Amino acid sequence: MPDGGHAAVRPQHRSRVTERHVLALGLAISGTFLVAAAAAAVVTVASGGGTWAALHLALAGAAGVAIGSFMPHFAITLAGTRPQPAPQRLVTIGLLAAGSTLAVAGVALLGGRVALGGSVLVIGGLALVGWQTVAPLRSPLARRHPIVTITYLLALAELAIGVLLGGLGAAGWDPVTRAWAALRPAHAWLTLLGAVSLTIFGTLIYLAPTILGARIRASRTLAVAATGMLVGPPLAALGFALLATPVVVAGAGLTLLGGLGQIAYVADTLRRRGRYTSEHDWRRVAVWHLAAGTGWFALAVAAALVGVLTGGPVAAWSLGALAIPLVAGWMAQELVGSWTHLAPSVTPGSPGRHAAQRRTLAGASRVRPITWNVGVGLAWGGVAVGATPLAVGGGALLAASAFASVVLLLRALARPEPRVRTGASAPAG
Repeated sequence: MPDGGHAAVRPQHRSRVTERHVLALGLAISGTFLVAAAAAAVVTVASGGGTWAALHLALAGAAGVAIGSFMPHFAITLAGTRPQPAPQRLVTIGLLAAGSTLAVAGVALLGGRVALGGSVLVIGGLALVGWQTVAPLRSPLARRHPIVTITYLLALAELAIGVLLGGLGAAGWDPVTRAWAALRPAHAWLTLLGAVSLTIFGTLIYLAPTILGARIRASRTLAVAATGMLVGPPLAALGFALLATPVVVAGAGLTLLGGLGQIAYVADTLRRRGRYTSEHDWRRVAVWHLAAGTGWFALAVAAALVGVLTGGPVAAWSLGALAIPLVAGWMAQELVGSWTHLAPSVTPGSPGRHAAQRRTLAGASRVRPITWNVGVGLAWGGVAVGATPLAVGGGALLAASAFASVVLLLRALARPEPRVRTGASAPAG
């Protein structure tokens, strides 16, 4: 209605899904998968069952969705280009989440065909991730970063092969099932020690200096880390598939070299870190998780290498107790450290909302990382030596820290925009 001769004009806001909304959704889904994995681990360990479901909920679910959400984002950020359309990005996340769920449910409850169908959906999602990562790089506005492109594309290829092997094995395809004693360890080295670890490494190259306020620079330690992480896991997987112990040893040795180079790179970045004057608690959570994760990766690979060198079987090799440092100490911990920094940086909202998110994610900034890593150590040691009370106690600490981290993430993502206080207008003179 006109008022005083002037029409009241109200701005029209169109709700539009953007890249920031896609990343927020990816974080929420990834965190939900992590909670499901922790719950499954607690239930199965308490009942004396296996940890297959928990392991794959963490890897295929939490890690897979995180890779699909953030791999293209990091690529376009470094290249200074625009992301692919948000609806296409949402389809990718949906394929990865639905496929992972079906693959786990198929093996656990619904049968091999469902598991194979879920694997096909995951592979389709990975193909879209590859396109969304590479397509914007054809005409970058910033300088090219070939090391990131190479690591990301090799990681996607390794993950697709590993998922396909797992799906065909679950579906009972005879050529795979007959050779499963050799292909199962190859599957593990291609997915967890290969694709997921390589993605984390490629991201840490730029994320660690960004979090620490240090310059990103090439170094010998980075070259060593890249060589080991790129070549080692697929070489070890090939050795397991061929039942060739020397090839396995060479691949695991190179992977360990890559892990040590990664530790040296992060340590050098820590040495050159900037001097922040605010929000120390929020930064502490991210830095402690990211730094500790690299140590667990190197320790787990070293233990795997020692096991093979001391006469451990190559055929039917399995992660066993190594799943604890690799999944909880490395993969999940790097995920928590990353989302602690990224959630207030890349999700929708005003500076005021992002500041509130940082305060939320800074909760128990010392207790959570310490509890997490003590839990990993106790759980790994307890499982390795058969000390059930030690393993249960460590698992409880780890689960408590993981649940707290996810709850804080979801609370941060649900933070509303702060209210803007407006003062009373002065009376007209």
